[in-house]
This record gives sequence, structure tokens and C-alpha cells, in this order.
Amino acid sequence: MSREKIARALTRRPDGEDFRKTVFWLVDVIYACKASQDQALVNQSKLLEDALGCLGRFLETGDKDLLAQTHAHLEAFAQFVKQ
Repeated sequence: MSREKIARALTRRPDGEDFRKTVFWLVDVIYACKASQDQALVNQSKLLEDALGCLGRFLETGDKDLLAQTHAHLEAFAQFVKQ
């Protein structure tokens, strides 16, 4: 998948209220990055993996600061893709 397609996938991010869809969307984008064989995208997909980890820790602890960290990781990845 090209950067353009991944950029389009980023615009189709589910709203924050549907947690399950957000998790599956994140996993789909991570797999797309890895399948692209673009080493820069593969490296940057670690931001999305960190975001997924933050969501998991949020479920365990209920710490809303983890949601802010998730958003920060997503925004950093989106900025990279748009460059």
C-alpha cells in the first residue's frame, strides 16, 4: 500500500466513541504500513503500535492521560505520512 492510500486511511479514522472500530482501524493501518515494504513507514508504524499499547493500558487503568498519548502518537504518524 502506498503512502497516499495510507494517508486516505488516516482520514477515515473512526470517531473516538467507537473503541472497537478504532482498535481494528489501528491494526489495519499498522499492517498496511508493514505490507508496503517502505522501510520509513514500517519504522513509523511503531508510533501506531505505541498508540495501540496506550489504548490497552487505558482499558486496564482507566487513565485518560493514556488517551491523550494515543492521540499524540496518531498525530505524529499522520504528520509523517503527509510529508
